[in-house]
Amino acid sequence: MKIAGIRELRAKTAVLFGSGEPVLVTKHGKVSGVYVPLDDPDRLPDDLRKDLTVVLGRHLAKVLKRKGVTELDIKNDFDAYRKRCR
Repeated sequence: MKIAGIRELRAKTAVLFGSGEPVLVTKHGKVSGVYVPLDDPDRLPDDLRKDLTVVLGRHLAKVLKRKGVTELDIKNDFDAYRKRCR
């Protein structure tokens, strides 16, 4: 996994993302984000994948709550999508 600061990310985005390797993005020494290529997510260590799942889950829950989206809304949207795809 590569580690890049915000400035380096801005300057070398194509190179960093084009390498196919996960990139940990930092801002003032603190983690600001993570880029994970979708072609091979198994390259990440299991403990990091677990931590990312927890953090992303909490973030998504906050966003959905703020927007007033319930689990039932998501289920209904998903069911409607599956019916259209059949």
